[in-house]
Amino acid sequence: MVEKKERLLSLDVLRGLSVIGMVLVNSIAVYHYGTGKDVYAPLLHAAWAGLTVADLVFPFFIFMVGVSLPFALAGAKATGGLSSAIALRLLKRAALLFLIGLGLTLSFADLDGPIRLLGVLQRIGLTFFAAAILYLSFSPRSLAMMALLILIGYHGLLMLNFPDATRDLLAAGQNFSSWFDRAILGDMIYHPTAPLPFEPEGVLGTLPSVAQALLGALAGLYIKTRGGTINTVVRLILAGSILTALGYGLAPFHPIVKAVWSSTFVFATTGLALLLFAFLIWAIDIKGHRSWMVKFAQAFGINAITAYVVHTYLMGPMLLNRLNHHLVDGLGGTISMEGAILVSAVLVIVATWIPVAVMQRRNIILKV
Repeated sequence: MVEKKERLLSLDVLRGLSVIGMVLVNSIAVYHYGTGKDVYAPLLHAAWAGLTVADLVFPFFIFMVGVSLPFALAGAKATGGLSSAIALRLLKRAALLFLIGLGLTLSFADLDGPIRLLGVLQRIGLTFFAAAILYLSFSPRSLAMMALLILIGYHGLLMLNFPDATRDLLAAGQNFSSWFDRAILGDMIYHPTAPLPFEPEGVLGTLPSVAQALLGALAGLYIKTRGGTINTVVRLILAGSILTALGYGLAPFHPIVKAVWSSTFVFATTGLALLLFAFLIWAIDIKGHRSWMVKFAQAFGINAITAYVVHTYLMGPMLLNRLNHHLVDGLGGTISMEGAILVSAVLVIVATWIPVAVMQRRNIILKV
């Protein structure tokens, strides 16, 4: 059993699993939308309302951003909390994440048209900065109240009427948050030519994302204080079960929608993340499970942003070429077309793993 102060291996493994999930679902989407061929439906994002396997990976990563804060900022928290020097350091890191994300967008964009301003890494950067500032500035009780108030307040925002459509939380883009993005960002938005464009990583949607990171920070603080014990696992299972039930229980009144990061989406995905986290603590940190899968996921978790950037450049060339199309068609006649496409996506995961595994072996950690 680990000591209370020791960093748990399960933290890096869960973060790594989240990144592996991102690589998988992004690769599946690239092949599906690039060829029109059918894929396993749970590996595609829900069209709007609802929750698929693909919808879990990004909120799990946001949750882990929060979990990591008590470990990464332990020294700052113990020596007086937020200072101008620390705030500047956090701002630089967040700005770098934002710029890397924007750089990825620019590298694939048609520069003659509008450029999408926000995206996955931009959302991570903004969420990290806000959650870190709040974590260093307030007590755990205040952070819990703040997360709850953000989620309640965001629900209220989504219920507001807006000028260009009728409010319908079950219809794409027909909510105040999406309208706000259209008004603020203009054409610098996801699918700007759609009848009602929306931005999955939008401006107001960052608020519930910050709340999710704060819930992760509270979980991380509890784990850091109590250590990887059976009691910790039981408490995490209890909290995860309550939040999951709350998310799904409220869904008929406030739909679970990833594209606006709805409050029920935060409750449900945070609850599921806690349940998975509890299992990993039990299996890895308590029972000492150390298979190749643990080391495989850990490599992604240690250099998560590097893995994300690498896979972004690998997907198109690896998936949308004649050789891979022949591979998929050949395998499709033996297993199934969906299974064959899954195999090609797994090859992208393996190719992404190689550089981060080398970095892990050489103890290289690129901190962004």
